[in-house]
Amino acid sequence: MSLGFSVEALLSRARGGGALRMGLVRVPEPEWLTPGVDLAARAAVFTAEPDCVQVLPEAEAAVEEVAVLLEGGKAAFPSRLREGLGEGLEPFSASSTSVPPPTPPASGRGAHAVTALRTAAARVWEDLCILTPDASGQYRLTAAALAFPTDWHLAEKLGHALTPIHAPIHGYAEQLASGVDHFFATLPPGPIFGRTNWFVVASDAWRYLPHDDPQVRFAHVTDTNAGQTLFVRCERQTLRRLPQSGAVLFTIGIHVEPLDRLSSGAVARVAQSVAGIGSGEHERRAAPFYAGPLTRYAARRNCSPELLA
Repeated sequence: MSLGFSVEALLSRARGGGALRMGLVRVPEPEWLTPGVDLAARAAVFTAEPDCVQVLPEAEAAVEEVAVLLEGGKAAFPSRLREGLGEGLEPFSASSTSVPPPTPPASGRGAHAVTALRTAAARVWEDLCILTPDASGQYRLTAAALAFPTDWHLAEKLGHALTPIHAPIHGYAEQLASGVDHFFATLPPGPIFGRTNWFVVASDAWRYLPHDDPQVRFAHVTDTNAGQTLFVRCERQTLRRLPQSGAVLFTIGIHVEPLDRLSSGAVARVAQSVAGIGSGEHERRAAPFYAGPLTRYAARRNCSPELLA
C-alpha cells in the first residue's frame, strides 16, 4: 500500500494512539517525491530565509551526491568538486514551475555546498535533511534545507544525534530510539522507506512556527467552526541511503487540509488518534485546547441525518 500524496491518503498510514512506532512502508522509486507541484512558495522562503539552508563540513560530500540525484545542484559546484559524482545515479524529474537562480554565494567549498543544497531543495516539494555517522556510529543531522518546518528550528537541531533531536517527543528515548538507531545503521543503498506523521493545527501555513500560547492559538475554535479552523498537517517522510557518501537522506513533504475537506472517516480517525495520545505528548501537541471541539465536530460528521435533525 502506497503512502500517497494527500492528507486523506497519508492519514490511512499514520499511527493512531498507543506506543510510538516507526510505521515504515516500502516506497517505489517513482513515488519517492511529490509530483506536479507549484514551487513558488518554496522559492520565496529560500530567498527570504537564507538561514533555512545549512551545511556542516562533514556533510559536503553527501550534499554533492544529493545535488546530482535531484538534477539541479550539480552546476553549483566547480568541476574539481564534481569528479566521480553521479555514477549509477538516476536523476529525479518532476513537472514543476521554474525556480529562480539562487543568490551567488561567498567563495569556498562550504558556500558552494549551501548553494547546491538550496538549489536542489528548491526543485522539489520536500525539505531535505542529511544525516551522517560520526566516529562512534551515531547519526547526526549535518545538513538541511528546511523551508516548511513543523514547529522546529534548524539551528537548534543541526549537529545533534537522533535521540537529542527527538527529545521533545515524549516516549521516544524509551520506545523508539533503539529501533531508529538500528534502522539507520543497517539501511542498505537502494530501497526507499516512508512513513507519515500528523498534527492538528490552527493554520494552513506551509511554514509552521507558532510563537503564541496554544490557548490563544486555538481560542477561536468552536464545535460549529472546527471544520474551517482546524487543519490536519501531515509530514510525508522518506529515508534512503546515499550509495557513495553513505549518508542517509531524510525528506519531509508537507500536506495540509482543513477538516471540512476530509472524509468523515478521516475526521473520525483524527479525533480517535488525538484521544489516544498519551500524557505528555497530548500536551506537546496542544491537544487540550482543541480536542473537545474536534471530538464533537467528528461526532456530528459521523452521525446520520436523522440524529442531526
